[in-house]
Amino acid sequence: MANKIDGRYHYSGVVHIHTTESDGTKPIEEVIQIGCRSGLDFMMFSDHMSLKHYEAGHEGIYGDTLVVIGYEHNDLDDNNHFLIFNSPSVYPYKSTAAEYVKAVCRDGAFGIVAHPIEHRSREGKYPPYPWLEWGVDEFNGLEIWNQMSEWMEKLTPWNKLAMAFSPRKSMVGPTAEVLQIWDQLSLKRQYVGVTGVDAHAFPVKVGPLTVVIFPYKVHFKALRTHIVLDEPLSSDFDTARRQLFKALAACRVFCSNLRWGDANEFVFRAIQGSKTAVSGDTLSEHEGVRLEINLPSRATIKLIGNGQELVRTTTESLEYSVGQPGLYRVEVWKGRRGWIFSNHIRIGQFGDDV
Repeated sequence: MANKIDGRYHYSGVVHIHTTESDGTKPIEEVIQIGCRSGLDFMMFSDHMSLKHYEAGHEGIYGDTLVVIGYEHNDLDDNNHFLIFNSPSVYPYKSTAAEYVKAVCRDGAFGIVAHPIEHRSREGKYPPYPWLEWGVDEFNGLEIWNQMSEWMEKLTPWNKLAMAFSPRKSMVGPTAEVLQIWDQLSLKRQYVGVTGVDAHAFPVKVGPLTVVIFPYKVHFKALRTHIVLDEPLSSDFDTARRQLFKALAACRVFCSNLRWGDANEFVFRAIQGSKTAVSGDTLSEHEGVRLEINLPSRATIKLIGNGQELVRTTTESLEYSVGQPGLYRVEVWKGRRGWIFSNHIRIGQFGDDV
């Protein structure tokens, strides 16, 4: 359900969900039911190389939950995974990453780089699936935090049991490497940063036991992607779908880990006289701009400007006077655990704008 905060409407949902149509473990009907019970405002499904659920008419509004369906593409080496929504069809399997990214751009579809940075051995059942085609930049955004990717990178033979039974405790936050890439890309133009739950609900043998890693209901109680709208999310499916993708394209987004608290009341805004900007917005001049950050509860705020940490303080609210043009975003931490990560506000003329 929406929270009206500071005159705008906040909705939270999950991105990157698999079902039995590819390598998930429950059919889409059951996963949607779990999502509705988990209080999700939207769900974005992306089975591997398949739009069968879309073709079967599973998109829609279920109770208060908007469901949209895309798919996940990868190259022939199983790298360069890409979440694609609004495409006219599944692109040819033999396409290179450059080809399917350019096809998404050409067709006015929407593409998100999945788990862009993964560091683990190429040996074994679950090798890394990183994004390698950084010379291709026509995508719309990237996962700044992928739930399964982080879990698997922390997994060792010695912590396997604890990690299996308490998977949410392993979540720390986006890596500095991913955030740096996102900041650098965003100096040129907007790239939305989202969280990806990468939900599969894998069964794993732990000694004599079989444990489901991140059951769907656990996935849905961890990483959330929040959208900020000027109007309530419509009860009409086509309108609500357009609202969702318009917010994503405009970077009207912040991300959170629900494990550390409900973030719906988070506010990050820039104020200049009568003008107010939130994540994804732009103010053309930087003089006289102040940033305001308000949290649902006390935590450590890191204010980031042009990729550099400007302020770090533990509080419930912060005001900051902008001294120079740039991209500004917020990280919120509870101890060493990442809680909230905003998208950028663009202030003044800089970089390619000058």
